[in-house]
Amino acid sequence: MSFGSNYWQLVKLDSAGRRRVEIMTSAKNYLYEQFPNWMEQAEVPDTTIQRELWLQFQSGETLAELCLRCFISYQVDQACRNLSLKFGTRNGFTYSDLLPFVLDDDGRSQKPDVRSLWKTILHSFDPAKAALGTWVSLQVKQHSELKRFLLEHGVYIASDWAILNDTRAKQLQQILNEGYQFLETEVQYSVELLQSYHAVYREDRLKQKLSGARQLCQPPTTEQLNRIAAELYDRTQKRVNSEVILNQLNAIASKLRRARILARGGAVEAVSLDQPEMRPIVDQIQSPCEEDEVLDFLRFYQAQFLTSLDRAIAQVIPTVLETLRRKRKPEEAFLTALHLFHCQGRSMSEIAPQVGLKKQYEVTRLLKLADLRADIRQRSLSDLRNLVIDKAKLYAAVDRLQQLEQKVDSILDEQLSSVIEEAESEAQSPIRNQPFRSLLARRLCHYLASRKSSYV
Repeated sequence: MSFGSNYWQLVKLDSAGRRRVEIMTSAKNYLYEQFPNWMEQAEVPDTTIQRELWLQFQSGETLAELCLRCFISYQVDQACRNLSLKFGTRNGFTYSDLLPFVLDDDGRSQKPDVRSLWKTILHSFDPAKAALGTWVSLQVKQHSELKRFLLEHGVYIASDWAILNDTRAKQLQQILNEGYQFLETEVQYSVELLQSYHAVYREDRLKQKLSGARQLCQPPTTEQLNRIAAELYDRTQKRVNSEVILNQLNAIASKLRRARILARGGAVEAVSLDQPEMRPIVDQIQSPCEEDEVLDFLRFYQAQFLTSLDRAIAQVIPTVLETLRRKRKPEEAFLTALHLFHCQGRSMSEIAPQVGLKKQYEVTRLLKLADLRADIRQRSLSDLRNLVIDKAKLYAAVDRLQQLEQKVDSILDEQLSSVIEEAESEAQSPIRNQPFRSLLARRLCHYLASRKSSYV
């Protein structure tokens, strides 16, 4: 990457807890003096920069340390932003909620006995083993207080493969028996699948460790999935292809993740009034408001966000049905396919014969999911915009109303786009035979159930 400001700009929190970026002039001057050739190049690999700065830091150069601290602060900030983007909307927290746990460098010297994350990262970093950005991300996710906060909001940070790797067969059996209404044969199959996974994946992980490799649990390769399928056949005499194996392992991991969150006192499907969908608008009106007024607005927004989405679905689907009716195409086939896809997790090829079609592409043409999502988004945006502006006028100062109206469109557009993108991403990588979990999918299933038609 370019040899840029990440090495001389420190991201920190001020005394009021607000995020600030401070230019560290001494660090910038040091870089220009020590590496004049790099400053003129368009691209310099981060690994090269970090290795040289780390070597100078090891020899006692305090300005090299400051440059690395700046880069660490930037990466900590980005790690929090990524966690918020990935989990915040669904689990009710914001990017700003995470920063106080891990962004603890104020740019000043600290006594040796003062514990801080940046010092832990810097003193444990080894450029021969990992890039600094990777090491920062790993340390942020392992931070005990941050992990506790995330757990309270229903987020357990561990890959599906790490969860499966360290779960004993008896633990899975107990969880499935106590928490789910599984048949004994289903429980036994899941246990056999987990043991087959262990026989292949754990053995390969052990070989990695013995060779000195340090790597997070990665998704199983196609070759590993084929070996797991062979192991499962030896145990159960059932032939299952690698794609089904992968989906079934993901489904088991999802149940184990939920059990771990509950066991650690976390909340599953937690909801907060301070959701990112609400926060940008609230920030526009909050300063002149009393706290109870802000809470009132947040409650209103939370209710109207879902209500507008539901209202849009209830308007768009009848319109689609009317279009099908005019073209003399089967309306019930559309509703059935929509239900099977979103509410049961069936593939298009599985759906086709159940709705009187022969090919997968015929189901795709019938549903036209991209058009359906776009129409729902547009109707919801129009509805929600008017409601939000009318409500905000009760709280916002008169001189800020024009500014507020100008920003509402882009803010709501961004939030609704996030909902649609979540649905699109889930549809592209579904867990088969499991109801979809995205917000749009859940509201579609809610609407379909309310129709009480023959397809339910």
